[in-house]
Order: sequence, then C-alpha cells, then structure tokens
Amino acid sequence: MTPTFAAALLAQAVSLVLLRHRLGRRWLHRPVTLFMLASTVDLGIAPALLRIPSVAADDTFEIGIKRSFIDSADLMMSLVMLGFTIAYLLARPERTVTMTRPGDALVVARVLDWRILAVACLNMAVVTAAGRGYNDGTAAGAGTPVETDLVSTFFIIVIAAASVAFVMRHGSRWFLPVLVVQSILLALAGERTPVLMDALALTIVLPFVGIRPSRRQLAIAALLAVATVYAITGVRSEQGRMIFYSNSGLMSRVTALGDGLVGGGSPGEDSGLPGFAAQFATREAGVDFAGAILQSISEGQPRLSPSYVGESLLLNVPSFLWTSKLDRSLALNPAQLQINDFGLQQINFIPSMVGMYVGMLSPPELLALFGLLGLAFGWFERRLLRECTPARVILLIGAIDSALWYEAGLPVVLVQMRAAIALAAIAKVAEMMIYGRISWSRQRWTPASARQNSTATFNIKGNEGIN
Repeated sequence: MTPTFAAALLAQAVSLVLLRHRLGRRWLHRPVTLFMLASTVDLGIAPALLRIPSVAADDTFEIGIKRSFIDSADLMMSLVMLGFTIAYLLARPERTVTMTRPGDALVVARVLDWRILAVACLNMAVVTAAGRGYNDGTAAGAGTPVETDLVSTFFIIVIAAASVAFVMRHGSRWFLPVLVVQSILLALAGERTPVLMDALALTIVLPFVGIRPSRRQLAIAALLAVATVYAITGVRSEQGRMIFYSNSGLMSRVTALGDGLVGGGSPGEDSGLPGFAAQFATREAGVDFAGAILQSISEGQPRLSPSYVGESLLLNVPSFLWTSKLDRSLALNPAQLQINDFGLQQINFIPSMVGMYVGMLSPPELLALFGLLGLAFGWFERRLLRECTPARVILLIGAIDSALWYEAGLPVVLVQMRAAIALAAIAKVAEMMIYGRISWSRQRWTPASARQNSTATFNIKGNEGIN
C-alpha cells in the first residue's frame, strides 16, 4: 500500500466518522449516508481488493495506467468527497424533524395502492423477460418503443413502491416474502445493483412509514440480497449477458438464475473467467478512469471545457420536450467524450461521481462543485424527511436508489431522481383526488379521540426514530 492510497483511505474514513458522529445511531437510514458508503466501495474497498494479485489478475481497466496516477486520482476524489460531506453537514441534517399525524400511514397505503402497482410490476416483468424492458437504463434511445422507455425509466422505483405498499397493508410478517418476490423481479433484468437498491429502499422506507422489521428479518434480508447478486453473477459467468437482453422468456430467466445460484459463479468450461470477488472489485473500482485522465493530462493533453459539465446535465431533459437531444449524444455522455479526447481504452469504464468530471474541472473546481452539491443534498434531505406523505415516500425511494448510482455519475443520479419526481407528482395528484384537501384527509382518517394530538412531532436525531 502506497502512502497516497493510505491517505485516500484515511479521507474516506474521516467522512464516515463525521457522518456517524453527527447523525447518530440511525445514520444508515439517510440517502446521503448510502451515497457516501457507495463512494467508499468505489474508492476504497474495491481498489483495496485489487491490491491482491489473484484478484487483480483479470483487471483490464488499469492496462497502460501507472499506479501512481491511479493512487493520485483516488486521493483527489476522496478529498473531494470529504469536502462534500462537510458541506452536507453544514446544512444541519441532524436537525431533521418528521411531523407525523395519526392516519398518515393509512393515507400512504391507500394512495399507493399495492394492487395497481403490482399489476404495473407484472407488466414490466413480462416486457423485460421478452427483451424489451429494463436493461440497465441503456434501452432508451432513438427508435425505442414507448413501452421500453417507460420500463427502463420506472422499473426499479415502481417495484420498490409496490413492495412498500404491500407490507404497509398486510404487516411486517410479509417483509421477507415480499423481498424474495421483489429480488426475483429485479434479477430478471440481469443487473445486480438494482437488487441491492430496492432491498435497501424497502428496509429504510418501512421505518419511515411506521413499520420496523425485526433484526432477524433484516439479517435474512441481507442474505437474500447477497444470494440474488450471487445468482446473477453465476449466470453471467456461465452464459454471459445475452439471456437477459433477448426474448428468452420468464421461466428461462428464472431457471438460469437458479442454475447460477447453484453454480455459484463457476466459470464452467472457461477457467479463465474471474471469480466473484474479482468481478466485484473490477466492476466497482471507480479509480482507473480518473487515473488514466490524470496520466494523459500529465503528458500534455489539455482539459476539456468546463461547459461540458452543464451540458451533460441536459440528459435530464425528456426526449419529448427536446426532440433533437439524441443528436448531441456524445456531449451528453461525458465519460465517452473523455475516453475519445484523452485516448483511453474503448471499454466500459466505471467513471464514478467525481471521476466523471476530472477531465473537465481542476481539483479546486471539483471541490467547489461538490461542496455545492453537498449543501443541496443536505437541504433536500431535510425537507424530504419532514413529513410522511405518499409523494415523499416515492421521493425517498428515488433518493435511496439514486444514491447507489454513485458509480455512474451525476447525470444518471439525476435521471433516476427525475423518474421519482414524476411518480411523486402522480401520487400527489392521486392524494388530492381521493381526499380533497390534505388537512381534511388527515382528520378523516384520525379517530376523534386522537385528533387533538394530530401535530405530534418526532425528532429523528440520535437514538430516536421515525414513528
């Protein structure tokens, strides 16, 4: 381990310690905490695993990149994320107060009708099994059917919302069965990250609406999520990804996942394929991309214009509002733009949140950008957790899912939140249509004896939770 890499790990550790100290025992129930944990995996855990020769043997991403530049990139990005953490804490997220009223959970359960959401999930699963659905967000594009665009956009969030709504309606004893069904539906797409996203979303959102799974249930849930990821890895090792991208059918995918779980990621006839740990480390390490760019800059290649940072965010403009958006596809994809400009390998790099803009912004500019993002995320989180409503439940699911897209960069994080905002708006309209005035709806659901306490508040700082 080099001193530079050790300093990077220290910066990551300081960020997590600051979060734990300021947010208290329930710090893991914050979207920004999940965001920082994803950063630690990309910049700390995965790169550390790649220091093991047997794990790094199949790492093709660092070919041609000197270790000194990779470590320098890691340190730079870790310090930027430390700055992000400090800015987030300046927004005083520990002061978040959730106002709860008797009947809030009933309103959420009724507006987010699990039956409607379940039908939507089933349709999305059928489309996905037919090879026309969710494909890691890459299905959308020119000539893509409307149904494929819709599934690509809403697949993850709708499944999580349906799971939360069902458990709310039928009780915490259904937590594990729902998690199993949810994981299978997400696994049909052949992507591992969404499985972890919605497992965390279900686990974190349920306490927000007043349902607390037991520790035993949470432990089993963690094992189920890992088993599902393991099964997907096994299918990829044995059969590749094509079974998930073609019209293979529902049962074929389920059978393949079962075989992948039993095979445990065995490489089968091709003994050269990396094992589970190697695949994890190689696919999660988000430092090679930035290291390659720093190496290119040191050789005299100038940085791209900072204007590309703002232009990349135009990816969030819906295609129906900007019909010529796809004509600027390269400018809206900062990772590919930098691969071309800096002469990097034409492979599927993991850019990560900070690394996405290393070739466009200097370190001080990166620190300023992520400082502003830290303040914005803190402000948003405080307002998100103020009240338990159907729209805020959807937004919380979206924030949790978006946090785990750290590896994909800011444009993808915001696209995921765009989908959550659209569904939250629909939930808000539905609530208004069902209940009329929101304040009246709370009184209607509240027993007369409890109405005098309808403005009770609960502080979620430290040892207290959302009730």
